[in-house]
Amino acid sequence: MSEPLSALSGLPIPFEDSAQEQGWIARVRHGDSLAFKAIYDRYSDAMFAFAYSSLKSREEAEDVVHDIFFNILKSRESWNVNGELRTYLMRSVYNRVATLRRHLRVELASHETLVREADSPEEWAYRGSTDAPLLEQELGHAVARAVESLPPRSQQAYRLVREQALTYAAAASVMGISTHTVEIHLIRALKALRDQLASWRR
Repeated sequence: MSEPLSALSGLPIPFEDSAQEQGWIARVRHGDSLAFKAIYDRYSDAMFAFAYSSLKSREEAEDVVHDIFFNILKSRESWNVNGELRTYLMRSVYNRVATLRRHLRVELASHETLVREADSPEEWAYRGSTDAPLLEQELGHAVARAVESLPPRSQQAYRLVREQALTYAAAASVMGISTHTVEIHLIRALKALRDQLASWRR
């Protein structure tokens, strides 16, 4: 996202609308569901479009919008907006998307050990065992079964990135989705593999 926040609000909001929105905000603080709906109806589509322009995933963009409005509702009694409501909401989208990306990088890094171990089954076998070759073979079968059990899109992302050694961008091109969505599918795959292969870990 390269747009400056100052450009996100578009045309100036007329004074009447600004005053009306301040009234909505005050009513939301007092639990007025109609005021909350009015804000949602006015801005949710623009918020979704802004999130989607970065994430290129309808599901993720919808989650961003829903999370923001859920958090507003949850903390409505102390909710306060300085400046224009549109700018506040667009900044919330911007910050939420940035947070998602940071968490995504952390999660991918945290699963790298599992991927390396799954690619090298001998690292999982008990080193003192006389049945190490058999354990390696059994683990290989367990990894194959675990990958086969993944949801189709997660399995495809895993095979393209980890088995075919494609970059995220190349896998995204093959799958017809964004690089960000490939990363999400890969995280889901790695989490599932971690759970299914837990008994093999030392």
